[in-house]
Amino acid sequence: MASANQSARVRLRVGISFVVVGALATAFVLWNSARRAGNMTAAAASDEQQFTQAAAGEKTKIVVEIESAADGTIKGKVLQKKSDTVYARTNTAAVVHSGSQTKIVMGKEDDVHAGAVIHVTGTAGKDHSITAEQIVILTGYVKIE
Repeated sequence: MASANQSARVRLRVGISFVVVGALATAFVLWNSARRAGNMTAAAASDEQQFTQAAAGEKTKIVVEIESAADGTIKGKVLQKKSDTVYARTNTAAVVHSGSQTKIVMGKEDDVHAGAVIHVTGTAGKDHSITAEQIVILTGYVKIE
């Protein structure tokens, strides 16, 4: 009889261990998803003044209306956020350098063209250009006033 009780205890411990490991795995997945979602919503663009004052090597985020895009160089004007879906034009010029390492989100490389609106995350250069790490295509999702 002792062996039957011992087997039951082992099965109970194994069962509890699976439940605990499953709960921890679920908690980790939920935490990781919430962290990623938080990073996406925290990707608010810098305003025009923050962009113009960004020091070389500093991470920056801007929204740009593209005037031209060729050979990895995007030229346009910085847009100022008024609300989540409305941006205003500014007179501040922006130059963005992109390459094969640049991630494009919510679109594809062909969506980076004159007239498009993009959210750029990258590093400011000495010449106030940005080397893009990520470009999010906002065309069709935002309105420009």
